[in-house]
Amino acid sequence: MKGVVAVLVLVSIFIYSAMDLITVRYQQRLLYNDLVRAQNVEQKLNQVWSYLQLERANLTSTAYINTVMAQKLNLKPADIGQIIYIKDSELHKHNSVIGKE
Repeated sequence: MKGVVAVLVLVSIFIYSAMDLITVRYQQRLLYNDLVRAQNVEQKLNQVWSYLQLERANLTSTAYINTVMAQKLNLKPADIGQIIYIKDSELHKHNSVIGKE
């Protein structure tokens, strides 16, 4: 009788262990699938980030700014005679006059 009970206990432990192994493998597969999805999202985000960096570099380039300035805003670079240089001392005088008003 004791032998039959021992065998039943061992069989039940074996079945429990097998079921637990199946559950752990299933959870492992779910986690692996989540990891692969996250890696795919990371790769897509890295591609978008690279594209945005390239686009920012193009949009902030001097050549692009000059093109937009000339075509869309109808502006042209200032001639040398149109440029006014202000000395630092003159700027401070102007600011002090404005502050008194």
